[in-house]
Amino acid sequence: MNIVADIGNSQIKIAIERRNGISNVKAFRSNDFKNIKKYLMSLDYSNKPYLFYSSVLDANYDKKLIKMLKSFFEKITAFKSTRSLLSTTNSYKKASNLGSDRWAQIVAAKSIFKKDCVIVSCGSAISIDCVTKNGTHRGGLIMSGAEGYLNCFSDIHNLKNIKLTQTKKNNLLQTDTVGQINVGYRTMITASVHKVYEEFKKNTKSKPTIIISGSYARQIASYIEINTIVEPFFVLKSLAFIKRSM
Repeated sequence: MNIVADIGNSQIKIAIERRNGISNVKAFRSNDFKNIKKYLMSLDYSNKPYLFYSSVLDANYDKKLIKMLKSFFEKITAFKSTRSLLSTTNSYKKASNLGSDRWAQIVAAKSIFKKDCVIVSCGSAISIDCVTKNGTHRGGLIMSGAEGYLNCFSDIHNLKNIKLTQTKKNNLLQTDTVGQINVGYRTMITASVHKVYEEFKKNTKSKPTIIISGSYARQIASYIEINTIVEPFFVLKSLAFIKRSM
């Protein structure tokens, strides 16, 4: 049995790798080592499993995590961004500067869907990446995630505790502050996705597949007017796919 883990800025998501994907997905706060240990001890396995993980945190955190986890695993391997993998090429001048979670999704999307793909990853930040069916990463965009967007209002009187919610009216122009902030965020994200999609579609002369992943995947997908594939745990699925393919 193998375990895959997606270590983000605020959460660690862990799952069991299966032949056709993943199972037993659990999410923990990044520093919740006590419950992570409980989860690992609850798994039924005869031999120590292998851990294959992606992390966007610094090396000091990774060292602390590995020290805590090493007794549970036969082997622990970090997935890193590389110049190329599985016939997919990284567009960054310095390959390691591309987040390993994004790189995993880029590689897996090209291999799994075998089409031109737009990957929208919704977490602490929202990233959009384009990869051709031939494995060329064309680059992407990064925008603020929901928490960062709301933080820009934190110094404004009466807006400190505002939350993003579904608005009752779908009008673009709202007549109250909460509605304007919510629709403003939705418009920022959807306009960016639509713009990237249309340009990529034009350049590739194809109809790209849009995959939306991450904690806010379903919410963001509900705003987009193009058909999408919602995969909240696509980083974990991508890691499992890559582990099986390497």
